[in-house]
Amino acid sequence: MTELTRRRDKNAALERWNIFHGDVQVGSIGLHSGVPNHAEQWEWKCGFYPGCDRSTGGPAGTFNQARAAFEAEWELLLPSLTEADFQAWRDQRDWIERKQAMWARGEKLPSQQPSSLMRCPCGATFDSHRPAESQIHTPHIYAAQKRDGIRR
Repeated sequence: MTELTRRRDKNAALERWNIFHGDVQVGSIGLHSGVPNHAEQWEWKCGFYPGCDRSTGGPAGTFNQARAAFEAEWELLLPSLTEADFQAWRDQRDWIERKQAMWARGEKLPSQQPSSLMRCPCGATFDSHRPAESQIHTPHIYAAQKRDGIRR
């Protein structure tokens, strides 16, 4: 069984430890910001997104109390998880890394690229900036708009 490990979150303003199961971040324990001095100063969170449908957490008086609460919840959660759940988190992490690398290079995502291609209700794809290609599809588009109540 893979052990839990924790790593200090260097980006957090207050002390925070990210908890990992292998390479998947499954929770965190850290100081809770914005709470009154008389309230419990630590908080824990167990669960991850995407991949895990359940996420829980709560306050704790000390780091050790937060750790114990996290571990108890993790023991309940782990048996319900599959490898596919962990893979969903990895896939999301990898997608975010690829996206940020593209942006760092000054590139745009394919969905951010302007395109004049359209799909006609008849199923054909055509370039709307080329009148010769567009005109044949105009009746199809107007008929679909009328059918959908967009055009009278």
